[in-house]
Amino acid sequence: MHKKVKIALVGLNFGRHIVNTLTSDKTVQDYIELAGLCDLDIAKAKVLAEKHGLRVYGSIDEILKDPQIEAVGLFTPPRGRAKLIDTIVSAGKHVMTTKPFEDDPDAAMAVLKNAEKLGKAVHLNSPGPVPSDDIRQIQVWRDKYGLGQAISARWETFARYNEKADGGWMDDPEKCPVAPIFRLGIYGINDLIQICGKPVELQVMQSRIFTGRPTVDNAQMSIRFENGCVSSVLGSFCVNDGNPYPNNLIVHFEKGTVTRSILNPEFFGRDCEKVAVALQTVDEKNERVNETVFIEKGRMSGGYQWENFHKAVRGEMLENRISNDMIVDSIKVLNAMKKGQFVNSSIML
Repeated sequence: MHKKVKIALVGLNFGRHIVNTLTSDKTVQDYIELAGLCDLDIAKAKVLAEKHGLRVYGSIDEILKDPQIEAVGLFTPPRGRAKLIDTIVSAGKHVMTTKPFEDDPDAAMAVLKNAEKLGKAVHLNSPGPVPSDDIRQIQVWRDKYGLGQAISARWETFARYNEKADGGWMDDPEKCPVAPIFRLGIYGINDLIQICGKPVELQVMQSRIFTGRPTVDNAQMSIRFENGCVSSVLGSFCVNDGNPYPNNLIVHFEKGTVTRSILNPEFFGRDCEKVAVALQTVDEKNERVNETVFIEKGRMSGGYQWENFHKAVRGEMLENRISNDMIVDSIKVLNAMKKGQFVNSSIML
């Protein structure tokens, strides 16, 4: 039986969702043991800790001094998070965090390199440490059928939030530029970078329709990649069609098209969501070839790869690791987006 990784979570605004996963998902609990919580709002931390029988830490420093804690789940706002990660890995702990893990590409690269030097894992959910099952399937088809390079791609997701201003970082256009892309579209940016390559140019269009925040709630980004592929990423907090966060993806290659969509439970039975990844191409006789693969939703891009985190903490090498450059490229896109958030002119990365 493998030894579980003992982890403490910092930041419970978003981190409360991670607490729910770590205390309810039996598969994750095979690898991870949640041991404690930390938040600037001590009362919030105490309520959650009492509910799940966990320790409350008064600060990150208190966590770092606890020799039983091997890893920190860091779910604080993105600005300056690289500095916190550097403090954590320098203290000998591993890190699981969320997208985007930093808004400064130079700071992001520096901490990733330092973590490698120290032999500490720094994983995030987007991009994951290795390609997720859906992205990997697209890569397999690309090689198997000789699909060639990506020519164009579109990614979209949406939900209906009706948010109100609360004075937090999501109200600040500097800290949360082009909010639907920064908060949701980052998943699409990371998907497209893995499939299409290095981004070199972008354009942004945005609007503020329903939100009570001073930041926008409806936005689209166009990205041109080094190989000539053109793409778009749509993020919106304005749509409620009963299927929130669809994360739809369509990629046109030279010799085929791949689509990805989440199928609702009615397709497979109650409480069972799967992702359909479908290919259409032609064979050497120019006859149509169709394939469809169904993947558990929890194993699609954007999910936390807890089993791989456990392997990394225990010193196992992960095959097909996503490079630091690929992680930082998405942060460069967000950083460039910030410069052109109120104009529709083209921005070179």
